[in-house]
Amino acid sequence: MPEIPPPQFLSVPDAARICGVSRNTVYAWVRQGKLGAYQTPGRTNLIRPSDLVKFMHQNGMFVPSSLVEMARRDDKNHGVDAPRETDAKQHDLTVLVADDDPISRSLMVRAVHEMSQVLQAETGYEALHLLTVHRDIDVVMLDLRMPGQHGLETLSEVQELRPDVAVIIVTGFLADIPPEVLKKPCIVRTIEKPFSIRNLQEAVQEAAARLKERRQATLPSS
Repeated sequence: MPEIPPPQFLSVPDAARICGVSRNTVYAWVRQGKLGAYQTPGRTNLIRPSDLVKFMHQNGMFVPSSLVEMARRDDKNHGVDAPRETDAKQHDLTVLVADDDPISRSLMVRAVHEMSQVLQAETGYEALHLLTVHRDIDVVMLDLRMPGQHGLETLSEVQELRPDVAVIIVTGFLADIPPEVLKKPCIVRTIEKPFSIRNLQEAVQEAAARLKERRQATLPSS
C-alpha cells in the first residue's frame, strides 16, 4: 500500500506571519475557539492549513494562493475537500465551552464548531467574564470540577448573570449533582464523561430548539 504523507501543520508564528498579526493575537483566536488548532503533549498549538484558510475567508482576510494550494494538497492526501470561500458559514448559535481539561475542551470544541460559534474558558471565573463580554452566548457547556471555583457555584452565577442561556453539564461526577440542581429550567441535559461526540451534538441541538421556542413565546402576538 502507498505510504500516506503525514498531515501538514502550521505553527502559531507561521499563522501570525500569514495573517499579518502578532503571535498573541493568533493565540487568542485559538483560545477563544475561533481558529481550530491541535495541541501537542508539550502544549504547542499546530494549525492545519485548511483550518486557517477557512478562518481567513470567514473574517474577510486576503488568503495567499500558496496557502490555498498547501491546504488543497494536504486535504487531498487525507481524503477531504479543501475549504473554499463559499464554504464559510455564519452561525446563529454561540456556545461557550468551560472545562479546565484541555483534551476534553478540545474535543467539545471540535464536536460543535460546525454547528455554532465557539468560545472557550478554563475556569469558572473566565466563563463568567466571557458571558459578560459576549452577550450573544446562547449555550454553556459546563464542567463541574474546575480550579478556583466549583462548577455548581459557577452555575448559580451564570443563572444570575445570564438567565437566558441554556446549560449543558458535562462531568465525570454526575452522582455529585444535587437533585434540585437537575430540576433547574436552564439545564438542558447532563452528559457524563467520557462522552460521545454524538451526545454533545444532540445536546446542543436540543438547547437550540429550546431557546428558539422560548424566544418565540416571548414575541408579541400580532
